[in-house]
Amino acid sequence: MRTDIDVRTPDGSRITGIATELGRSDRPLLICLPGGSYNARYFDVPGHSFLDTAAANGFGAIALNRPGYAGSDPLPAQQRTFARHGEVLSDAIGEIWNAHGAGHPGIVIVSHSIGSAIAVHIAARRPSWPLLGIALHGINTISPEHVVAAWHGMPPNVPVAFSPEQRRQFMYGPDTTFAPDVIEKAQVSAEPVPVEELLEVVGEWPHAAADLASEIQVPVHYVLAEHEALWYTGVDRVDAFANLFRSAPRVEAMLARGVGHNIDHHHRGSILHLQQLAFALSCQPAPVSA
Repeated sequence: MRTDIDVRTPDGSRITGIATELGRSDRPLLICLPGGSYNARYFDVPGHSFLDTAAANGFGAIALNRPGYAGSDPLPAQQRTFARHGEVLSDAIGEIWNAHGAGHPGIVIVSHSIGSAIAVHIAARRPSWPLLGIALHGINTISPEHVVAAWHGMPPNVPVAFSPEQRRQFMYGPDTTFAPDVIEKAQVSAEPVPVEELLEVVGEWPHAAADLASEIQVPVHYVLAEHEALWYTGVDRVDAFANLFRSAPRVEAMLARGVGHNIDHHHRGSILHLQQLAFALSCQPAPVSA
């Protein structure tokens, strides 16, 4: 069962999303942030739903539409930055916590791609609501030159609508790693991406990531796909990114075999989902003995 979420931040911005039932109150509340060109349904693609897996394991999970996606208010062109996304979403998460957080030990953010860059911004700001940890995948700091050139070759000020063929090229691994119909199924979550997001993720983000990551003081779960097309990949790139989180109490980092950028939508995506839930459980404060 899904419930539509409609949140107003203190400054009047509207953020929408979808939610499972609230789950067990003794478990963290999960907030999911999708990447560029995807709305909240990225986490709820039939047969590959992180929300289904979370609910089946007793977690409440809410996937949010970032500004400009689905029903969430768009940002003015000059404010379409990851930092501003982080501010608006952090305010929205604060409102969600006030409404639904009672009994839960705190919040764990589960994020993908550009959503993971924004999760880093949120965590670096050390929000007033209780952030317990962040789970990141589909993000790094060094992209192949042809990807950088492709994003810079997009028309300015025009949202980019990827075709199914382009999504296949950039976001999925070899044909044997995913079901033939998954790209069609994932169309329910596909939207045009503001070109500003593509330019920042290969422009400012790689230079800002180290300073932002060094400010984070909660546990981090990080996964990079073996068949990643948007970032250079390999164990060395996993280690280099994980090492940016110098102040985190712990970092769990790994290379995911047999998957591409959209790890969730591959045959082995369920492995990631269970790892993310185990990480969320590990972020809970230890019970106090009587």
